[in-house]
Amino acid sequence: MNPTCLTVGERPSLAGVLFARYRSLVANERSPSTRDRLLDAALQRFSRDGWGGTSIRDLARDVGVREGSVYKHFASKQAIFDALVDRADARMAEVAASLGVLVASPDAALPGYLGIDEDRLVAVAEGFFDAVLHDPELAALRRLFIVSQYRDPEIGRRLRHYWIEQPIAFQAEIFAGLIRVGEFRSGLDPQAAALAFFGPILALLQLAESGGDAEERARARLRAHVRHFGATHRRQMPEAARMAMSPSRSRRGGMVRPMTFRR
Repeated sequence: MNPTCLTVGERPSLAGVLFARYRSLVANERSPSTRDRLLDAALQRFSRDGWGGTSIRDLARDVGVREGSVYKHFASKQAIFDALVDRADARMAEVAASLGVLVASPDAALPGYLGIDEDRLVAVAEGFFDAVLHDPELAALRRLFIVSQYRDPEIGRRLRHYWIEQPIAFQAEIFAGLIRVGEFRSGLDPQAAALAFFGPILALLQLAESGGDAEERARARLRAHVRHFGATHRRQMPEAARMAMSPSRSRRGGMVRPMTFRR
C-alpha cells in the first residue's frame, strides 16, 4: 500500500505522515534555491537573535530541511556568515552599476569620479544611502552589525571592518587618485579626507532611522554635506585656467586636462 494514498475518511498512518514529510524534506533539499533560502534565514536570525543566539538547527527548521543538510551547502556557521558578506558585496556591486560607478577596486572606481559634476555626485551618494537603508539584503546586514557589535565581539569586529574600515580605506585610495590627477587640492591627506567624507554619512544613516521625518532631514543634510565636501576639497581653478585646459584646447595644444568637479 502506498502510504501517501488515502481514501475519504481514512486517518493518515504514522508511516504515511513520516513518508510525506520525508518527501517534502528531500524536495526542499534538492531545490536550487535551498542555499539562498538558508542565507535568507541566517540573515534574519543573525540580525534578530545575534550570532551566538542562532544555531544550525534553527536555520534548518526555518527553511524546512534536515539539520545535516545544511552542511551540504555550508561547512560551518562561519561559512554561512562569509557567504552573507559575499552576497552583500555582489548586491553592492549591482547598486553601484545602476548608479554608473564601480566598486570592484579603487582603481576600477576612480574613472567614474573623474570630472563628475556636483549634482551627479550627490545622486550617487543618495543612491548608496538609499540602498543601505532600504535594500533588504544590505539593510539586514547593517542591522546585524548594530546587533552584533556588542553581543558577539568577533562578528562585530568583522562587520565593523565591512561597514566602516573597508569603505574608508577604499575612499581614501580614490581620494589619493583624485589628488594625484589634480581633481582635489594638493597637500590633502587622503585618509583624513575619507574620514571627513564618510564619518558624517554614518551619522546620517543613524539619524535616518530615528522615525518621523528623520529620513528626509537626513537626506537633505547628506546633499548639503556632499556639496560642502566638494567645495572644500576640490581644486579651485581660475576661470581662465579652466578655459585654457578645456577638452578642445587640450586636443589642439596637446595639453592634458586635469579633471575638476563641475558646479
